[in-house]
Amino acid sequence: MDEELAQLEAELKRLRPAAPSRELLARLERELACSENAGSVSAAVVRRRSRAWWLAAAALPIAAAITLLVTFRARHELPVTPPVTATLTVSEPALFKPVAAENVLYSARDEGLVTLDDGTPARRERLRYVDTITWKNPQTNASVRWTVPREEVRVVPVRFQ
Repeated sequence: MDEELAQLEAELKRLRPAAPSRELLARLERELACSENAGSVSAAVVRRRSRAWWLAAAALPIAAAITLLVTFRARHELPVTPPVTATLTVSEPALFKPVAAENVLYSARDEGLVTLDDGTPARRERLRYVDTITWKNPQTNASVRWTVPREEVRVVPVRFQ
């Protein structure tokens, strides 16, 4: 591989640019003659273009900052509305009766051995549940479901025999 690169490098060093044609030289002379007459105009155009480029380059971060400010303020100026709660307005008292209760254990973690105040060794367990209770009104067949997370910490004494 190194040998191939060395050969390529040697070949590239031997290459020389071709001589420009007479037509190219004549066209360059005409262009240079025109540009000498309009030299001050072209320099002004170049200065304006470079200034425009710098203005455009500076405008981009400014526009991004303005966009962030507007977005930030729009998010924090939203009116705070209280959460919507369901309320029952019935002329007769609603007779909801519990029809189902469900306790789902979704996490159980053994936190290891602990020592109680009296010196007894015990094991601490942390259990996480989701409790769901469903009430139903038999007259209207309406139902209400209440779901709440619950965490239970148990300390179970350990008996070594």
